[in-house]
Amino acid sequence: MLYKLERNYHFMHKKRLILILILLSSFLASCGNRGIPAIKQELLDQKMSVLMLSSAGLTPPAKEAIGQALKSWRDANSIAYDWVQDLNALDENVVSKLKTKSYDYIYVVGNELFPSANETMALGLSASKWTLLQSQPFAGGSAGAVNEQAAVLQLDPQQMETLKNNAIQNLIFQNTVIEWVTQPDRPIPSVWAPSEEADHIVFLNNTQWFQQLTLQVHQHHATWVVFYNPVEEAQLQRAKNLGVSVLDYTGALTADLNWKQVLDNRLAMMKTHAWQKGVQTYNAQELKELKMK
Repeated sequence: MLYKLERNYHFMHKKRLILILILLSSFLASCGNRGIPAIKQELLDQKMSVLMLSSAGLTPPAKEAIGQALKSWRDANSIAYDWVQDLNALDENVVSKLKTKSYDYIYVVGNELFPSANETMALGLSASKWTLLQSQPFAGGSAGAVNEQAAVLQLDPQQMETLKNNAIQNLIFQNTVIEWVTQPDRPIPSVWAPSEEADHIVFLNNTQWFQQLTLQVHQHHATWVVFYNPVEEAQLQRAKNLGVSVLDYTGALTADLNWKQVLDNRLAMMKTHAWQKGVQTYNAQELKELKMK
């Protein structure tokens, strides 16, 4: 009797083991079929993509911030990207990318690239959302016309004018003798150079403008020369050689931007699909400092 019970016990135990092995085999086979879920094509098509175009004139900290931001966008947010850097203008390489790839967002970082970016946008090669990011105040005082389908992030023009105007007012308050250099179609504000001080103004359309400036500096014992019209660096240097302080009014400012914050805000915009065309200004967190050179 005992033998029979032991035999039945071993039989049931073996049957239970076989059943467990069958169930385990079925489970493993099922897992083998699934494995790591394959990414469906429609999900790949939905993956956000960015083309970053940056100027050769950017500072090393700005380039580093861009590189770190792009890696973070890819690793933490699955944003695919291409980065073409150290550009002086959007070239054939960029045009080729636009012809062969589709990007959701295109960022152009650096003032120098704006003219060629406008030309490239006009080709109509891409339905991408373009954003142009100003890196420094424009030396010519103006960004010029930008394609109406683009977003432009720039420094606050009113803030810049206020800072420059205050610098001039401080010179005048100190009774500084100033010689002004400009063009006839860009007159000096009368509050700075009244009509009775017309002999303190030199016009650049005069081929002898530098000789005239030299005469007036010596005649009036001037200590400052202010260029109110955009000029080349060589013209500024000639004036400095007269032994006076020189101010380039249109290119007088420099900006220190918080590029990490600027790019973090672009990421938030992409994630919330809040992109809008048109001109916008850097906010207080994105602009660290705006100052006279």
